[in-house]
Amino acid sequence: MKEPKEKHRSFGSVIRIIVLIVALGVFCYAGWQLYLIYHGYAAAGSEYDNLKNEFTTPNSGADTSSDEASDSSPDGSAAASSEGGDSSSADETVSWPAIEDAEPPVDVDWNDLKSINPDIVGWLYIDAEDNISYPICNGTDNSYYLHHTFRKEALFAGSIFMDYNNSGEFTDPNTVIYGHNMKNGSMFGMLKFIKGQKKYDSDPYFWILTPKGNYRYHIYAAFDTAVDSDTYTLFSANGPEFLAWEQKMQGKSEVANSVPLTADDKTVTLSTCTSDSSTRCVILGKCVSTAKPVKS
Repeated sequence: MKEPKEKHRSFGSVIRIIVLIVALGVFCYAGWQLYLIYHGYAAAGSEYDNLKNEFTTPNSGADTSSDEASDSSPDGSAAASSEGGDSSSADETVSWPAIEDAEPPVDVDWNDLKSINPDIVGWLYIDAEDNISYPICNGTDNSYYLHHTFRKEALFAGSIFMDYNNSGEFTDPNTVIYGHNMKNGSMFGMLKFIKGQKKYDSDPYFWILTPKGNYRYHIYAAFDTAVDSDTYTLFSANGPEFLAWEQKMQGKSEVANSVPLTADDKTVTLSTCTSDSSTRCVILGKCVSTAKPVKS
């Protein structure tokens, strides 16, 4: 009777060893994945910081102050503000500079940048979150630049990139631009803060700089939405249907604003993930530059 017991004990020891090996393997794998992620954060920060220093220079002619602000936005609108927090106040209005003909805050060396990657179609600069200053890539799908840099090198942080269904010239009624919500605040990690009224009121504009021209966008909506919502609708042409969509998006906004909308607007939608895998944070702005994007 002893022999079966010994065999049972031996079998139990083997099972315990296998379980320990599997557990150790899972632990090592998880540790390796964490290393890759945080190494990716550091690598992305270094990569894009160097890029900004190498391919952009401050524009000495730009005036980003509001000292000479008009009584309303360039669209003829004014937004409410609150001294005490993110809630708006109907008794106070924010004055923003007339910016249609303003100079962009940075200049881009397009010749050198395009020589690195011809897929780069623009440069995004957000006034209220000026650490969001990145090149915009446009690939043949929505997967490649999710985990590849502007140099086409594999990296978890990926790139800021345009939906491949868009024209690449920012001439579509709705152009969608994606970026990772990085935990270290890089890429689109700071985008969510524009949903705060106080942050929005501080400067509700962003820039798209391109080889053909520089375009300023007035933010008219900021909110969280489902991954499959109609926020990501792409229109073949401007018209009443597009205007109805714009107004619907503005109605969802978590920031109060009275930006006027028209059927011939050119919207850019910035999109990033949230802690909820089924939800995305989106920021929508309409082009308010005197020079609008025009197809070749």
